[in-house]
Amino acid sequence: MRRTFVTLVACLALASCAKVSNEMVVTNNSGVTAQEVLVTVCGESHRFSDIPDAGSKSGRFSVKHDSGFQVDVRLVDGTSMTTNFGYVTGGGGAYGNHAEIDITKDRQIIGEQK
Repeated sequence: MRRTFVTLVACLALASCAKVSNEMVVTNNSGVTAQEVLVTVCGESHRFSDIPDAGSKSGRFSVKHDSGFQVDVRLVDGTSMTTNFGYVTGGGGAYGNHAEIDITKDRQIIGEQK
């Protein structure tokens, strides 16, 4: 009985940890290397460097409170872009967020939450 209880508690703890996973993926389709991409969400900045054309990088983020995403991009050719998109909430919506950020050939930033 005790072993079953311990196993159940361990499974619940793992499931709980899985819930807090929030992921963002930055994909660069601009035609040149993205020298730096800075994504700010919930007051935390996430920096991605040297993303080649047709390449992507991903990272995890925490949801501490309600927030949108701010994205600042600098390409190796000197082009700079900024946008805001999306919205995450604390509490029940604090896990399972997935954000996709695409830097397009026409030098736009498209942000989408799934």
